[in-house]
Amino acid sequence: MRLASRLVALAAAAALATTGVLYGTYAAGGSDSSCYALMAESFASGRLQPSSPLISRVPWPDAQKTFTPGGFVPSQANPSAFAPVCAPGFSILLAPVVKVAGAGALFYVTPAAGAVLVWLTYVAGATLAVPAAGAMAAVAIATSPAVLYQIVQPMNDIATTALWMAVFVGLISRRFLAAGVSCGVALLVRPNLLPLAVVASSFVLLIDRKKAVSFGIAALPFAVIVLWLNAGLYGGPFRSGYGSLDTLFALAFFPTNASRYSHWLIETQTPFPLLAFAAPFAVDRSRRPIAWLALALIVTTLLIYFFYTPFDDWSYLRFLLPALALMLVLASAVVGRVVWGAADSPSRSGLRQVAAAAAVCGMTIALGVFGIRTANTRFAFTMHALEQRYRSAGSVVREQLRPDSVVLSVWDSGAVRFHGRREALVWEGLDPAWLDRGVEWLGSHGYRPYILVESWEEAGFRSRFGNQNVLGKLDWPPKYEVDRVVRIYDPEDRAKYNRGEHVITQYLWPFRRNPTGSPAAP
Repeated sequence: MRLASRLVALAAAAALATTGVLYGTYAAGGSDSSCYALMAESFASGRLQPSSPLISRVPWPDAQKTFTPGGFVPSQANPSAFAPVCAPGFSILLAPVVKVAGAGALFYVTPAAGAVLVWLTYVAGATLAVPAAGAMAAVAIATSPAVLYQIVQPMNDIATTALWMAVFVGLISRRFLAAGVSCGVALLVRPNLLPLAVVASSFVLLIDRKKAVSFGIAALPFAVIVLWLNAGLYGGPFRSGYGSLDTLFALAFFPTNASRYSHWLIETQTPFPLLAFAAPFAVDRSRRPIAWLALALIVTTLLIYFFYTPFDDWSYLRFLLPALALMLVLASAVVGRVVWGAADSPSRSGLRQVAAAAAVCGMTIALGVFGIRTANTRFAFTMHALEQRYRSAGSVVREQLRPDSVVLSVWDSGAVRFHGRREALVWEGLDPAWLDRGVEWLGSHGYRPYILVESWEEAGFRSRFGNQNVLGKLDWPPKYEVDRVVRIYDPEDRAKYNRGEHVITQYLWPFRRNPTGSPAAP
């Protein structure tokens, strides 16, 4: 049965990684994804953070703000650069991949992390109960809607969950040095989970004080790196891109978050994960300390985000993935000990053993089918279509616009820099009186300005600039319309259009024939 369980876990790991590759967005356009991608490129090239040479040259006010793309804030340490809002640790993991295989390869890291997560979940479940419980947990995490939603995106949630599962597996297998390294890397990727490190180190301290020293020494260098990065990026070791702690965390957030996360968890996972809280009473006595450790990590994670800034979308269940993975391990262990343990009892007949095995398999299949169907209804497998516009817009910018172009954009500013390889000027930060003058200055200094807006952004652009600038009216046809969503305007076309010349709009769908995406060069 151990071999069969391992094969199931390996199949689940391979299936999740394959899903990430086939349905991946391969897009760095949203604030988080472009933040990780642009920082990875910066680290790979030996720079601490992205920058723009135009910041020190342009004449308009708040120049640094206007060249800071989505997912970044103006750097407090370097007036010509911008710092990531997201924690930079995940980008450090991406940087060697980018250095060796190119920027497009970073989109494979999350699927690979997903495979590792599934396998470690199996190991945890098998160690805590029986191999069948490990296989059940592996399938449950591989088909979790929250996991399937994140596996297709180049974000740090899957890697974070895999790292904390590695910490847990290292602790329960008494590989404290490996657990310490995993803990350090996990904090590098997501520093706000520091309380989990306190729980993990307390467990090691209770087991063996000498081993606690090695655990701490292994994790310490990564904590130092976090402090060094914060100082270099934000101007202080205890600063971050998210703002001050008193605005991010509050007791008043607890009722809202507890209600929302509980609802999302049961709605997307069924009540099955709640069996985790019975684990200390269901598993073997010798393994109960492990169950209590898992519960401590779960509760700590829940408390962190129950007091965190509320969000009103189920996808933010991703914050709880480190807890969810452990909940599925414990819940599977309960089922494994109660059902499979009874089947393995010498007093049971062979028929009862088969029946018990069938019950566990049936429950595992039911959970998997439910998870996949739920993920499908929540657009996990169509994210590539929703995010395609970022790659498409970037592709058009890179292939159609001149290398000296400066693209005025907001929502697609990250895509302009990463996929388009052009300078992005964030018009939302530009003084409303400076649109015409800014475009004129760029043109007179050897740059070719363009205006890139998504269709829903046009009203905001006109509202901001239309009363004080002729270009702010956007009253001429765009030069390109991409995927029927993104429009690129050439300011020089306005004068031609007003003279009665015909301005042709090209309608482009760069990735129309490749619906599942590919890691095309950014």
